[in-house]
Amino acid sequence: MQTAIQKNQHRIQLRVTIPETNPQMDVYRIGTLLELAREMATALAQDGDHVKVCVQQSMGQGVFQGLPLSLSGVRRIMEAMDWGDIADFVHFGQVGADQVDKCRYYVLIAPQNVVGTTIMTNLGDMVHAAEDQDKTLVLLNPVLKDIPSADAVMGIRGRKERVALTNSFQAAYHFRLLYMSSAMMYPIMGALRHCYDGPWEVYKRVQLGKKEEEYRLVATFDEEPVGAKLTKIFLK
Repeated sequence: MQTAIQKNQHRIQLRVTIPETNPQMDVYRIGTLLELAREMATALAQDGDHVKVCVQQSMGQGVFQGLPLSLSGVRRIMEAMDWGDIADFVHFGQVGADQVDKCRYYVLIAPQNVVGTTIMTNLGDMVHAAEDQDKTLVLLNPVLKDIPSADAVMGIRGRKERVALTNSFQAAYHFRLLYMSSAMMYPIMGALRHCYDGPWEVYKRVQLGKKEEEYRLVATFDEEPVGAKLTKIFLK
């Protein structure tokens, strides 16, 4: 992570979406994701830098006001955690330009769009504020896809800018499971792994026995493989 931050000072992304850390899955456990956030904060604070761990605030208006279920109560849990030796260097906040202060790093936990409003406006403002002050934003397991709603908040207008903002974050680490059906997320076919400045590695899941399996490296790419490239690998 430190190497990635040295070369791209402002926008970093880490994605680790095994079932327990994937906000889109039924078996998601916020405790596991927060343990990952604590490890990240510890690594970033090791040189005495201050780190702010952020969870988005309630957004929207009227009946649409609220938080995604996967983030409900997370701020309270986070503040009650034991942060050990880095407790004096860890702070807590929300998502927005006004959150950029004395801290050097900002870890945003699973920022997400919700029905009727988008986190992208607040995120974009925070990115620009961080860049102006030479600070770094780290997205942890973001879910930034558009969510259609009746008032067309995430319609065609502005989509190009939202996609550009999402894609502007440098992948420092990426690990996700690959499924036969992305809709059902079953069965697991393999995994995709990438460390900063290295290749994208595709692993195939091989069943060795009734309760035994392994993941075998079957392909590498210079850029993230998608669609037909991945399908072709698993059809061999």
